[in-house]
Amino acid sequence: MPDYTRLTVNINRETVAAMKAIAERRGISYTETIRRAVAVYKLVEDETAQGHTIQIKDGETVREVVFVA
Repeated sequence: MPDYTRLTVNINRETVAAMKAIAERRGISYTETIRRAVAVYKLVEDETAQGHTIQIKDGETVREVVFVA
C-alpha cells in the first residue's frame, strides 16, 4: 500500500484556476495535477543545480528559460 501524507495548503485564486484548468484539460485529479507539478519543478531544480539550461523549442526557434530564485 502506498505511503501518503495528507497536506492542507493555501493557494490564491489564480493558482486554483490554473490547477483546475490543467486538471480538466488532462482529465486528471487535482492531486495528480499537484504531483505532476512538483515532479516538473524538481526536474527543473535538479537540472539547473547541475548548471544545465531549460529551453523551449518552437519550430526552429529555441528560447532559454531563466528561473530567478
